[in-house]
Amino acid sequence: MKTTIDLDEAKLERVMKLTGLTTRKEAIDFALTQAERTARVKSLLSRPFFDGLGEGQVVDPDYDVLALRQREKPHRP
Repeated sequence: MKTTIDLDEAKLERVMKLTGLTTRKEAIDFALTQAERTARVKSLLSRPFFDGLGEGQVVDPDYDVLALRQREKPHRP
């Protein structure tokens, strides 16, 4: 899709130089991809990992890693 936009030429040149991209189209596509990735990560990090956990709590306090390992351990007669 063709679009006419007003760009910061100096910024575009810096991005092209830093990334080694050779065309304006590549640089703009790269910038859009990075912006999308950043937004996705921000969205993922803003969601709670588990329902019912307290503020800043990442792991369920009832989670017992040692019991889990024992259940996963192969039982040999």
